[in-house]
Amino acid sequence: MSNARQRLEAAVKSLQEFSDQLDAADAPLSGEDMSNLKSRMEEIKDLKGQVEAEAEAAGAVKEAHEFMKGLAGGDAPKDRKSALVNVDGLPMDTQGKTFGEMFVDSGAYKEFIGRYAGRDGIIPSTVKGLQSGPFSADVKALVTGASSTSGGAFVVNDRYGPTIDLVGERELTVYDLVTKGSTTSDTVEYVRVTGKTNNAAPVAEATTAAAPTAPGTAGALVLAAGGGYKPESGLDLEVVSTTVKTIAHWLPITKRAASDAGQIRTLIDNFLRYGLNEELEDQMLTGSGSGENFTGILNSGISTVGSAGTDIDAIVDAIRTVRVTGRRRPNALVVHPNDWYSAGFLTAKDSSGKYLISDPAASVEQLNQLWGLRVVVSEGVTENTALVGDFRQAVLWEREGVNVMVSDQHADFFIRNLLAILAEMRAAFGVLDPQAFCSVTAV
Repeated sequence: MSNARQRLEAAVKSLQEFSDQLDAADAPLSGEDMSNLKSRMEEIKDLKGQVEAEAEAAGAVKEAHEFMKGLAGGDAPKDRKSALVNVDGLPMDTQGKTFGEMFVDSGAYKEFIGRYAGRDGIIPSTVKGLQSGPFSADVKALVTGASSTSGGAFVVNDRYGPTIDLVGERELTVYDLVTKGSTTSDTVEYVRVTGKTNNAAPVAEATTAAAPTAPGTAGALVLAAGGGYKPESGLDLEVVSTTVKTIAHWLPITKRAASDAGQIRTLIDNFLRYGLNEELEDQMLTGSGSGENFTGILNSGISTVGSAGTDIDAIVDAIRTVRVTGRRRPNALVVHPNDWYSAGFLTAKDSSGKYLISDPAASVEQLNQLWGLRVVVSEGVTENTALVGDFRQAVLWEREGVNVMVSDQHADFFIRNLLAILAEMRAAFGVLDPQAFCSVTAV
């Protein structure tokens, strides 16, 4: 058995054991639990890619697929524990369900559909940090019917064909970089570092026991020569208060569409929940701090360097600034896709036409690396701006996970057989050490 297969088998076994521990605890998953699950699933996904690559090179693709199918449990029914083992890397809850599936399987949703008249269905979620993947089965179209506005757009006709995305989705990855926390209040106070002074130095043995003497005039005490005094360093700190913000959006939908469980699941997973995460990412990066906006990283008083020379040179300058000024070790680079897939970065070539920092045949993991940093391609930053930093110094405090609510008590929806389906979350965000970040302008 290859090394990649052995590691994949071990990773799946480790995930299964962790799942058993969660099952035995019989408690809602914490933010730390979800982060642990996601990191394990990402590892499995990476190892799966390595196994497939080795199999393709050896001409044993079918045998490799059978091996991974066996790890995932094949087509056998999955219980609460085994459902966590997904070699495709799809994040799932401990019941093996996506967020939308949990919604349509909930007692509240079934009661709402079964006893519709005059009732609201409220479906809270305790699952946090999940992100649905694409559906592999055929689905019915949501946006159909004679009208293209308001609830008329959701009149349901059967349509058979391949799965399609409801929206043009972008990868959400900044959430994975920041530190996760939780709060039970609507206000979070945290300590922000505004300056650092490191005076650490070798210290000679004391040769006198004499105490410091008073100065002749006002001023500091005069230290005795040979006193063996140790140098003092300092941290400039300030207490910062931030409030929990609500991120929400809703859609109109017909009662007829709500009766189609597969369709409502797709709506939640592929649009409502995704939309919340998309706005969350934008807020963490570029939130203005005014009104109900987060104070994003780029607006937290971080360091800035200009693009001198090539874009690649500018990134090095930003790394140096974080290491020297911030005394932090950066772990990621965030850049707009129009900048990353340009002559400034991936498509930069030498005089012979050879790519400088990329190989068209390289894996995704290899392509998303620059100067040892993980590259996060995100539309959350504006074009011609890049962000380098230690993203562990940014914290997202989750107050409430995603809540989904359905009601006919909006405007004249009751008499029109329309429903409003709403998704919202509450969280606070703060940057512990602004010097841990540096932006690059004019990349």
